[in-house]
Amino acid sequence: MVKFNLRYRLLEAYRRLFRPLVRLMLRNGISFSEFSDTARDIFIEESIKDSWMRGTDASIPRVAILTGLPRPIVDRILKSWAEDSGSSDRTRLARITRLLTGWSSDPRYVGPYGWPVDVAFGPLDDADGLSFSDLAKRYSGATPPAQLLEELIGVGAVRRLESGLLRLENRAYIPDALTDVSLNRLSRVVGNVVETLGHNIRIEREEDARFERTVAADHGLSARQIPKLSVFLEERGGKFLEELDAWMTSNPPGADEDRLGVGVGVYLYVENEADRIDPSEIALRDSKVLERPK
Repeated sequence: MVKFNLRYRLLEAYRRLFRPLVRLMLRNGISFSEFSDTARDIFIEESIKDSWMRGTDASIPRVAILTGLPRPIVDRILKSWAEDSGSSDRTRLARITRLLTGWSSDPRYVGPYGWPVDVAFGPLDDADGLSFSDLAKRYSGATPPAQLLEELIGVGAVRRLESGLLRLENRAYIPDALTDVSLNRLSRVVGNVVETLGHNIRIEREEDARFERTVAADHGLSARQIPKLSVFLEERGGKFLEELDAWMTSNPPGADEDRLGVGVGVYLYVENEADRIDPSEIALRDSKVLERPK
């Protein structure tokens, strides 16, 4: 009975988690079939990773049992992955984030008061080789520097001064909505939050929990007040994140230590009006039209 309740609660939690993601997919033409294929692939991938992390067998029969998928389907998917010639290069988001971090933390690019120095696009004779192009080469691999610069200027992270030099205006990269980079950012943010919550559910000792706190208005806020809260959060939250960034930069791991991706996120959430409608209130009318409850 306990296991049944746990499964029920997990599925209810997943239902709530999927709602905003499904809304996004519906508005952008993603069908259930495409979503189903993606979910199937993730089930296979994660069952293999989980088996490896536990030191157990990750054979096709075991993956089929864990996922509930037929063995021929598991075999077909794994073969298609093996034949896939797609690139495994880091995403543009990762490259851009790495460049911004390097510009704000690399001792060669940080001034005496801890502020990133202004640089030219290409190397100057009196700049000791410092340039945006050098930063791009060091931290962003093969991505063309001009392409990176255009992206960063477009989102206000970098500004071109009258002198022609480039100034880092914002360490955080916030891409425009519904681009490949912003969607990648969406998956990372949601994935990181869920990973933290999942970790805290699994642990046995409270001291092993990862920090996770949420504050909510007891009586809600009016739509008029939300922009004010957003400005307040951007000012205070931005300063807090910059302090965290400085702490992590000044506490690098040792040369012989494993490096794990670690970060802290701060975000504002606002209830979606659609979530106020209970599924039980959805009524079928004339076998065709679904009417919103009054």
